[in-house]
Amino acid sequence: MKINVHAGHNPDGKIACGAVGFIKESTEARKVKKEVIRLLKQKGHTVYDCTVENGTSQGDVLRKIVTKCNAHKVDLDVSIHFNCGVNDKKGNGKTTGTEVYIYSNSSKAKPYAERIVKQIAKVGFKNRGVKTSTSLYVLKNTKAPSLLIECCFVDDKDDVKLYQYKQMAKAIVDGIIG
Repeated sequence: MKINVHAGHNPDGKIACGAVGFIKESTEARKVKKEVIRLLKQKGHTVYDCTVENGTSQGDVLRKIVTKCNAHKVDLDVSIHFNCGVNDKKGNGKTTGTEVYIYSNSSKAKPYAERIVKQIAKVGFKNRGVKTSTSLYVLKNTKAPSLLIECCFVDDKDDVKLYQYKQMAKAIVDGIIG
């Protein structure tokens, strides 16, 4: 397979660097992305890193990512993110979990998304399912089938306690290659 993989935001300390909680989305997405690429290449796949390091705004980051992705003819585009918004600072004993977005239910990325979310759930994260969005820029504008992974929540104590980047990357790769 030929696959584009990218961390979805600028690096930490720059504009549009993603969610911050117990962990930082930008830092962790880059760790997961790097390990996903390493594992996929180790298994013989061609992988392009489409991560952007120098966006001047959120829109600029997204445009640059899509330009990098569309420069390659691939089977799949994979965008790695971390979610935020539950503000579970004390921990309630359960994870908020993982979800994967695709553009539509007819997307060729759907079987990959279904396998990825199941593999991440096997680690112990709540399976929030595969969701569709026609408004997410990367899903809307990449040429290849694409998916956006929300690995877990940066502001959920239980998610962060369970999260390990190598384990997350392995689950993603297992989902991609089946």
